[in-house]
Amino acid sequence: MDIISSSTTSFEQFVVDYVKDLKISGLSELAKILERIDKNLASRRPKYLRIVKIKPRSILTSIGMLSFKRRYYYDEIECRYLYLLDAFLAILKRNKLMYDVKIKLIEAASEMSYAKAGRYGSSEDYPVSKSTVCRLIRNSEFIIEDHRALFSNEAAIHVQLDEKFVHVKENKHKKKLYTCTIFKGIRRCGEKRMLQNRTLLANVNLSLLLKRLNLVLKDKYRVFLDDEIFISGDLASYIQHAPDKILVCKARYVPDKYHIKAALKKSLGLVASDEELNDKNYQETLIKALDGLDNDNDARKIKTMLKRNPQCLKAYLNADYEGCSQECMNSHYYCPRFDKVPNVFRLKTLDRLAGVINARENGHRLKLGFEKGLYDLPNFELGGFIIEKGRYDIDKTEMGYRTRRLFNNIEYGNWGW
Repeated sequence: MDIISSSTTSFEQFVVDYVKDLKISGLSELAKILERIDKNLASRRPKYLRIVKIKPRSILTSIGMLSFKRRYYYDEIECRYLYLLDAFLAILKRNKLMYDVKIKLIEAASEMSYAKAGRYGSSEDYPVSKSTVCRLIRNSEFIIEDHRALFSNEAAIHVQLDEKFVHVKENKHKKKLYTCTIFKGIRRCGEKRMLQNRTLLANVNLSLLLKRLNLVLKDKYRVFLDDEIFISGDLASYIQHAPDKILVCKARYVPDKYHIKAALKKSLGLVASDEELNDKNYQETLIKALDGLDNDNDARKIKTMLKRNPQCLKAYLNADYEGCSQECMNSHYYCPRFDKVPNVFRLKTLDRLAGVINARENGHRLKLGFEKGLYDLPNFELGGFIIEKGRYDIDKTEMGYRTRRLFNNIEYGNWGW
């Protein structure tokens, strides 16, 4: 749907139409160049390559549909069929979407439904079906490149663990998506606190998430065995026992201050200070007061935690401990995609979409490692085929540097890109 505001001037409309015509004419000119190359290859092909027919091909680019025709050959020596143009230009078999379109569709699918991603992630005149977007998410191999250096500071490393419940097809009940936010340092802008050196991780498998956490701490945050980090979160047992799974450094569990104080106020009407919570006598009195509240889940967890690990609250008095942050809440990152009631995901798809969300929020580069289904070039030595410099008369005056360099390779027969 074209949305043109009532205030659009004739000049603005002219610019819109001109840009659209440029895209169409550019793709048309590129198609003619490809067909001229194919014709030139056919005129110099070995005799054992027999032309079977001429077939069209269409590939969706970010600016529109590229459609061209090329010759289909039968190799009488190797007894196989191939497109010589596709083999020379390394065009993937059965590939209907350009690489940049695939990246846009995958990134769009991490923020909206597959149907909307197919409309907004591709060319407006050629929407992609939601089933195509779904297959792209399910079958693609994601490669995440972390090229961002950490901001140097002396702050302690904090890890905040949480979970998000998501509807999945493999289970009638919601499945936990375990989330992790790592940060090292805080920058203050007025009253607002902004996390520094933040990294998001997520996985439906807690064991895999903790293994990934160990790798990130070791490789990215460069921790040593004697370093100590803070692991924070609510009173869930998996968060309390998470320090036992950290193998690359020391880790200390610190319960979220809000959960502790809110639970005590709700259960006992008690408002306790950080100093009081760390007083041994106060803790013993608190445990006795909580003994009769076994039906209160939070009160029971606090009592068990104080009996098992009374030292866990000492970090409240430590100036290096920054506490839990709202910026670490998984609702900020995952709810817009996973929290809608009709959305139901497969576990594999859930992991992949979470990975794309993490890559975007972490500022990482997303790449796709597709299996390359390319046509093998024929054995030209048998037919005496020699690639000579052949001019294709391509106008490159208005091209940018990269495009001009590519077309120079085509124009002078340098096929080895």
